Amino acid sequence: MSVPTSRLRVLAGDPGIRFFVVGSLVVLAGLSWSWTIAMAAMPDCHRIGLSSFVLMWTVMMAAMMFPAVIPVVLAFMSFTRTRGAPTGLAAVLFVAGYLVVWGLLALPAQALLAVAARLTAAVPALAPAAGLILVACGIYQLTPLKDACLRHCRVPHLFLGHHWRDGLGGALLLGAHHGLYCAGCCASIMVVLLVVGVMNVAWMVALSALIFLEKVLPAGGLIGRVAGIALCVAGITRMLG
Repeated sequence: MSVPTSRLRVLAGDPGIRFFVVGSLVVLAGLSWSWTIAMAAMPDCHRIGLSSFVLMWTVMMAAMMFPAVIPVVLAFMSFTRTRGAPTGLAAVLFVAGYLVVWGLLALPAQALLAVAARLTAAVPALAPAAGLILVACGIYQLTPLKDACLRHCRVPHLFLGHHWRDGLGGALLLGAHHGLYCAGCCASIMVVLLVVGVMNVAWMVALSALIFLEKVLPAGGLIGRVAGIALCVAGITRMLG
């Protein structure tokens, strides 16, 4: 039985689908930035319930992470089309799995913020410890674990080749798996965000740029190490100041 030409184009990976998926990620990132900036202007935006915090955090992660994940999504779509799967739907599920992981990380993020607020309120002398945390984040940027996670983000075909799963369910799980590697790569950067202020837009922009440069540019690994050294210096300065 012959397969319609339109169906063959979908199976082969119609460039229009790739453009639509990439364009959607860019638009969603832009909308997420707009929403995040609007939220940052609201007073007491951090003192919200768990469900609201999870929503706020997930939208923030979409704003910060979607631009850097585009090369991985394109690589995923290339793998998918060689296996005759519905490329567009698989890509949507891959991104959904990826975003679910980042959304779940809102739970430890809020817990850390709550603990830090209680500790600094009870023992004001602990406030300079934020500098020590920045130093720890800078050191993490120089570790083999950071390098290993970053490698899977910078070379998506390496990740996909080692961890590929077939089917739409596999696409969802694969996106979540990549989200875990991405979280490992960006762990120190997210902790920095907790230290300087979750809704600090200037820091969000700077850290988003760092994430993008680390993952996309050929010298991304070097950029990450330089950022690590800079964080160590900033942390020491904060402790001394």
